[in-house]
Amino acid sequence: MPEISLNELYTHMQKEMKEKLSTGSAAFVHPGTKGDEVEANWIEWLRNYLPKRYAVDKGIIIDYTGAQSDQIDVVIYDTQYSYFVFHHDNSLLIPAESVYAVFEVKPNLNKEHMEYAGEKAQSVRTLYRTSAPIKHAGGQYPPKPLHEIISGILTTKSDWVSPIVSHVVENLQTDRLKRIDIVSSMSDGTYIAGNNTFVDDYKDGTTPEVKFCEKNESLVFLLLNLLKKLQDIGTVPAIDFSKYAEAINSKYYKKTGR
Repeated sequence: MPEISLNELYTHMQKEMKEKLSTGSAAFVHPGTKGDEVEANWIEWLRNYLPKRYAVDKGIIIDYTGAQSDQIDVVIYDTQYSYFVFHHDNSLLIPAESVYAVFEVKPNLNKEHMEYAGEKAQSVRTLYRTSAPIKHAGGQYPPKPLHEIISGILTTKSDWVSPIVSHVVENLQTDRLKRIDIVSSMSDGTYIAGNNTFVDDYKDGTTPEVKFCEKNESLVFLLLNLLKKLQDIGTVPAIDFSKYAEAINSKYYKKTGR
């Protein structure tokens, strides 16, 4: 049988992805409205291409103490072990345990926006996360160790002159809480921080290596590397719901004998 050309498949996939992301964004003149539309396009794009076990939305991340993150443009979170989402004032409140990845969406890639995305990531990574044992037929698995939450910035174009990889590397934070793992510019390329062992790659105070792909296949490159990082995480920890229940002013009664 003739071989299938992956490069050809990727070329068609890239074209399809770019068309999906561009739909509607040129029709809005007001910057705020256009920004919302671009965010919605990225969310829909990820929903289309990620496995259904992952939910994708805009929202605020919370923990059992009541602390919350900044508003996050794109959140990838769990729909199995830790799916527990509140609705408040037209916003989704997503428990920190459920979160796989967070992204900031900006029109332009530059130093200021990379720093801003790092601050958004920090607001999520500093939240408390619980981890409960998981019951199974033969007993229970111990609480899962907490994973590193992926962070990134998604943009349409870059303020830097191509090639921009040196600018991306120079502006990567060495603080693990502010670290950006995925930098994508639809017009210039995608840049992935770290190597293939994402979970073991986080080290405070060091700048990770960066691999990159030019714009012709950058969206496919983004998807495949995001899938690899999600695969490295596996599943999120199971929420310890008793911690969240502590916020309720409940009382216990015990039946006494007559």
